[in-house]
Amino acid sequence: MNATYTAFVGYDFYEAGKSCDGSPYIASKFYVMVENEAGRRFRHTASFPSVQVKEWEGENIFVNIGEESKDIADGLAKKVNAALQAGKQLDQNYWFEIDPAYGSDEYIAQDTEAHRLFAEKQEG
Repeated sequence: MNATYTAFVGYDFYEAGKSCDGSPYIASKFYVMVENEAGRRFRHTASFPSVQVKEWEGENIFVNIGEESKDIADGLAKKVNAALQAGKQLDQNYWFEIDPAYGSDEYIAQDTEAHRLFAEKQEG
């Protein structure tokens, strides 16, 4: 990978635990990915959750650390962009390929939609 890629921050939702009434507590995790002009993307292995889960009197307490986590992810994206612009390569031990950007040239070239449909039919 080289400077034709640009790093930016994304996020996913996940179940951080159960709240006091037993319902799922949904939080977000920030991460960094790089994408090139054709839509090919790689995601960094590190993610930064928006909550810390602590226990108090046998129940989960969810402490919001979203701003701090987003700042960490933004900082990593800036470092990655600087490294790419300096012509450095990314360490493949910390990056894995993810689906290309929806509708991009790479999405079309990989026939991503057909692969997904095939996988769904195989599952059941």
